Amino acid sequence: MPIALPTPQVLEIVGADAIAFAHAQFASDVRALADRQWQWSAWLSAQGRVRAFFRVLRIGDDHVLLILQGGLAETLRAALAPFVFRAKVQLRVVGTWHAIGFDQLADVVEWLGAVPGPTDAVIANDRIGVALPGPQPRWYVLGHTLPATVDDSPAALNHWNAADVAAGIVEIGDAQADRFLPSWLGLDELGAVSVRKGCYPGQEIVARLHFKGGNKRWLQQLAFSADVMPEPGTSLTADSDSGASGELLRAAWTRTGQGFALAALPKLPAGAALMAPAMPGASFRVISTIGNPSD
Repeated sequence: MPIALPTPQVLEIVGADAIAFAHAQFASDVRALADRQWQWSAWLSAQGRVRAFFRVLRIGDDHVLLILQGGLAETLRAALAPFVFRAKVQLRVVGTWHAIGFDQLADVVEWLGAVPGPTDAVIANDRIGVALPGPQPRWYVLGHTLPATVDDSPAALNHWNAADVAAGIVEIGDAQADRFLPSWLGLDELGAVSVRKGCYPGQEIVARLHFKGGNKRWLQQLAFSADVMPEPGTSLTADSDSGASGELLRAAWTRTGQGFALAALPKLPAGAALMAPAMPGASFRVISTIGNPSD
C-alpha cells in the first residue's frame, strides 16, 4: 500500500537562467541533466559545509525543482535569494504537493502510468515520480492529490525511514545545516557532489579532500538497541580508548527495541561499540562505512 510521507518541502527555480543559476550554486553537475532527469545535489557554504541537501529535477530549460531532504524550502529560498544578482530567475516555494512513497511496482505504475528509471522522472497528470537508490525498489512521488488508500501509520513511515537508512540517505534539518562536509554524510556516494564541473561554493574544499585525502569522518551505518528512538544530533562516543566521537544523523526501528542508524564518525572498524552519554542503557555498533575510508 502507498505510504503517506511528511509534507514535502519544494522550491522552484524558474526563468531563462534557471539551469545556469542552479549549476553555479549547487554541488552536482546540473547542466548534465536532460529534461525530466534528476540527481541528488547539495548547496554548500564557502567552507564546504552542507547547507541543504535535496533532489534536483530538471523540468525544462527554464524550470528546476528542488525537493528537500530535510529543512524548510522557505529557509533555502531566503538564503539563496542574495545570490540571484542579475540572473533571470525567480525562487518560489511550492506548498501544494503531497508526498507518497511506493514500494510495489504495480502501485506506482497504476498511479503514474509508467515506471521511473534510476535517473529519469515521470511527469504526468500533475504527478512527479522518481526511483530511489538502495537495496530495495522504492519510488518517491509528488502529487496534488493522494491515492484513495494510503498507509499513514507510524509503522509505515518507520518502514520508509528504515529503507532510507539502509540506502545511506540522510536528512539535513536546521540543526544539521552548515556543520558537515559532504563526505561526512555520504553525499559523494550518492553523486550529489562533483569534483570536475568547475566552480561552485565549497568546491575547493570538496576537491582537496577528494584528490589529496585528509578526510576525518565518514558516514557509518550502525545497529542500536534502545528503549526510545535516538534523535538526530545524539552524541556518540567509542566504547574504547580511541576517544573517537561523532553524531547520530538518522535512525529507524527494525523491531521493538532495536534499529539501524546513520552517523558521522571517525574511522572505526565494523563491530566497534559506541555509547550515547545522553541515553544510558542504549548501545550502538558499527555495521559498515559508506564510502572509502582509506586515507
